Amino acid sequence: MTDRFLVLAVDDRDANRLALRAVLRRFPEFELIEAASGEEALLMVVERPVQLVLLDVNMPGMDGFEVVAHLQSIELTRDIPVIFLTATAKEEGFVQRGYELGAVDYLAKPIEDHLLISRLRIYKRLYESRQQLKSSNRSLEQTMLQLREAQQSLLQHEKLAALMPMVSAVAHELNTPLGNCQLTLSILRESSSELLQQWHSKQGIKRSELEFFLNNQVEATNILSHALSRAIAIVARFKQVSLSDHNLLLSRFDLAELLQGLAGLHAAELASRKVELKLDLPEGLRLYSCVGSLSRVIDELLANSLLHGFAGRSGGHIQISARLLGMEKVEICYADDGLGMAPEVLDKVFDPFFTTRFGQGGSGLGLSIAYNLVTGLLGGALQARSVEGQGSQFLIQLPLTAPSPAPA
Repeated sequence: MTDRFLVLAVDDRDANRLALRAVLRRFPEFELIEAASGEEALLMVVERPVQLVLLDVNMPGMDGFEVVAHLQSIELTRDIPVIFLTATAKEEGFVQRGYELGAVDYLAKPIEDHLLISRLRIYKRLYESRQQLKSSNRSLEQTMLQLREAQQSLLQHEKLAALMPMVSAVAHELNTPLGNCQLTLSILRESSSELLQQWHSKQGIKRSELEFFLNNQVEATNILSHALSRAIAIVARFKQVSLSDHNLLLSRFDLAELLQGLAGLHAAELASRKVELKLDLPEGLRLYSCVGSLSRVIDELLANSLLHGFAGRSGGHIQISARLLGMEKVEICYADDGLGMAPEVLDKVFDPFFTTRFGQGGSGLGLSIAYNLVTGLLGGALQARSVEGQGSQFLIQLPLTAPSPAPA
């Protein structure tokens, strides 16, 4: 059953309130309470959940305008609709003032029954619609809260899920060098134990046996040194996902000179794989940016081409070109004619620890590092395009002046 609509009639004349009471008594959807003064009305709207006020304008003491002003000043009563009841033409001149103070409607006395009920039903429907909207908003807020909680939970699960490939990759990459260390130490322990037993025996140790043992020791320490260096390098590479260890020093440099220098550094490696690197760079294009970070980005792109783009084949082409974008940006285009990437690989190409060559030299960090450097320290954007079987292209957009590094 729908709750009754609570109406407060405020009028200093008993006869007027009696007339309103007689009308509303015939309509059970309305409940009427009465106040004989403005002061009494203000007390009642605080004590009862009044949903509409029928307010006489001209009353002794606190008049209707003052009552409306007080209602508007209190948050609890600010939204209660007020209908002014006016008796004379003089009072009708005050209607505009009533609207300005916050009244929503007015009725002229003597009030026609059907007109009064019609207005009350309109505001009753508006009230019910507003209550329904509030209820919907509360439900929506609750739903949004639940969605946020679910999202946070999902993010935590995603973070844990993202950690699993990392842990697996670290474990797999470290397994070989640490396994070599363990095997070598086991051999050292066994050979040392045998030599010690022989030393304590009556037979003694021959010079040739001692030389053989020492040679094995040297070889074993070399194996240990190489394996531990490999393990340290793996850990260091995983740490490079963070940008905090990179040199943040900004300097002015010529882009063509930088890339030509990098091409020279990689020339031997590219030649051994029969990969041709072509540069198409404008002269005099200077940037004020992080030389080390940009060099690292190009290094990672070259490494990606050699490891993935030209995997299982000899020969290929890489081209690096650049052009100005307006007066404040440069676009560097890196392209190879390698194997390309399938759409599902392209979607994840910048994700950390994602690799298609797990256990074959791929850590899944190279392009992630490049992406973090470009979008972080260098203040730019990095986009990958590729068609399987038709090579890959990486577009790097950089500001000519990199943003200043944030203070630590």
